[in-house]
Amino acid sequence: MRVHLRGFVVAVGIGIALLGAESVGAQQAASPEIPLGRCDRLPVVAVEVDKVQMHFLVDTAATSMLNLKSFPTGQSKQVEISSWNGTKPTNAREVLIPELRLGNRRLLDVKLPAIDLTAIAKACGGPIDGIFGVDLLEQLNVTIDLKRSVAHLGLAPPSAAELATIRDMEAAMQGCSEAFNRADAERLAQCFAPDFVLIRPEGEYHGRESATEHFRPFFSATPPMRLSMTMKDQQAVGDVVWSSYDYAVASSSARVAGRGMMLCRKSEGRWYIMSMQESANEVAANRPR
Repeated sequence: MRVHLRGFVVAVGIGIALLGAESVGAQQAASPEIPLGRCDRLPVVAVEVDKVQMHFLVDTAATSMLNLKSFPTGQSKQVEISSWNGTKPTNAREVLIPELRLGNRRLLDVKLPAIDLTAIAKACGGPIDGIFGVDLLEQLNVTIDLKRSVAHLGLAPPSAAELATIRDMEAAMQGCSEAFNRADAERLAQCFAPDFVLIRPEGEYHGRESATEHFRPFFSATPPMRLSMTMKDQQAVGDVVWSSYDYAVASSSARVAGRGMMLCRKSEGRWYIMSMQESANEVAANRPR
C-alpha cells in the first residue's frame, strides 16, 4: 500500500488557518520600515528618547551607549563597553532612560552607559546622541538592510499573557499528536475545527470529516508511523495562535520531514486546528510503499 505522507503530518499536529494569513498580514503591516541616514559607512537611525528625537549610530558589533554631551546627568560607575575589538572596562556615567522608542516599538527604564562621543559626532558632521548596538537591536527584533538603507522591525516578542496563551495551545495540541500516535481517529477528529482547511501543493481538503478520512490510512500502516513536531516563532493575537514548525513522521522503514505554518483558535474553552499550509521546501526520504 502506498501512503501519501505529504501534508498529513502538518495538519495532525497543528494547522494554520486562512484567518491566520490575515492575522500575519496585519502584524507585518504593523512592522514598518524605518529610513536610515549615513555616517560614512555606518547607518544612523532616528530614536525617540523621552519624546525627544535623537540620532544614534547603528553598530551591530558594539553594545549600546549614549553620548555624554547629550546625557549629562547620571551616576558614574565602571562599566564594560563592547566593540569590534573586544570588551573593556571603563569609567562611564550610567543613565536611566524612562522610555526609548524606535518606530512603533518602545523600551521602558533602559539603563545605558554614557561616554564622550564628540569625536564620532565631528567625524559624522552632525549630532550623534548615542550608539544603537546589538543589545537594543536584539530586544526590538531589528534587522538592518544596508542596501536599501532601512531598518526592519520584526514581530514583537510575546507578552507574558500571550506567552501563557501559546503554552496553553501547545499543551492542547500535544494531545492531538498523541491521538495520532495512538491511532485514535475519533480523538484526532475533535482537534479539527468543523471548517478545517488543509492546503498542500497537491490539493486541498475542506472540513473535519474530509481531513479525518485523509489521515485514516496512516493508522493502519505497517510498521506504525509516529509524529514528532517542533514549533517555533509563535505569535498570539487574542484567542488565535500561529506558528512555524519543523515536523517528521517516521517508522522503522520510512521517514518524511519538512516545515509548515499553522494556526489554532480557542473556542468555548477548547483549542481547534483551523487550517494548515505545507511548506514547499519539504524534505522526504524512503517513502513507504
